[in-house]
Amino acid sequence: MGMEQKTYFKVDKSKCTKCGKCISTCSGMVIQPGEDGYPEMKEFERFGWRGCWRCQHCLAVCPQGAISIFHKNPEDSLLPPPAEMGNYMERLIANRRSCRRYLDKNVDSQTVSRILNAMACAPTGGNSCGVEYTVIDDRDKLKEIWKAAYTKMDADAEKHIYTSSFSNFYYSKMKQSEKALRKGDLLFCGAPHLFIAHEKCMGKWAEDSKVNCDIATAYFELLANAYGLGTVIMSYPMEVIQQLAPQAAKMLGIPADHYMKLAVGFGYPEIKYARGVQKDRNLKIHRYTDGRH
Repeated sequence: MGMEQKTYFKVDKSKCTKCGKCISTCSGMVIQPGEDGYPEMKEFERFGWRGCWRCQHCLAVCPQGAISIFHKNPEDSLLPPPAEMGNYMERLIANRRSCRRYLDKNVDSQTVSRILNAMACAPTGGNSCGVEYTVIDDRDKLKEIWKAAYTKMDADAEKHIYTSSFSNFYYSKMKQSEKALRKGDLLFCGAPHLFIAHEKCMGKWAEDSKVNCDIATAYFELLANAYGLGTVIMSYPMEVIQQLAPQAAKMLGIPADHYMKLAVGFGYPEIKYARGVQKDRNLKIHRYTDGRH
């Protein structure tokens, strides 16, 4: 089977100007000029390190939209963001907050679907794309999982049994915040939905899998904020589910050999903020200019 048949790499020669950009940006270095000067896919052993990375750079970089690959056509791709997007991203990051009070209602399913569709482009090491997403987007279903986890957590706390990162002090502080800030829920902060990125950790690439999940978590959190949702990135609930509440873990249906360190609680915020905060981290920024620190 030829490489064009494996990758469905096609060049519309009526559009291609032989500029060579697809060749210059090919991560696997498997695109080359053909005898007629038009780009073609050369033979490779297999996908990944020994061939095509499935990155679609060739499709994305072509100014004329002459290249398609993996049955993906250039006219179906989103266009680059406008120049002013940098300003909007600054405002997005400055205004995102850890939301701990939510409306008790489901987020519109189309909004959740748009965010998840965009998540297909979140980066992964080696373009492995092995991260899986578990989304509880029905608040009644999450309440079932919450009950299983919370009941076991609270019962264990009565016997001074906690997760590996907690103690009497930390649990008592969380109980205090439950009566005020967390609206009666120290576990999920009252969020009606959860997003969990997880991936099977295997061999020498296990650490990559963990990083992939953490990157996916950050991307989801920012996308959710961009759509006006409240979010909170949480590690404690995942500790409870993994270390104390096997019934809740079973309800999630995530394989035991998958890494899952963080969860994102999300939903419509009960309280909206009027402005971003002003954090000063200059002392933790190290810039090297002209050899001077």
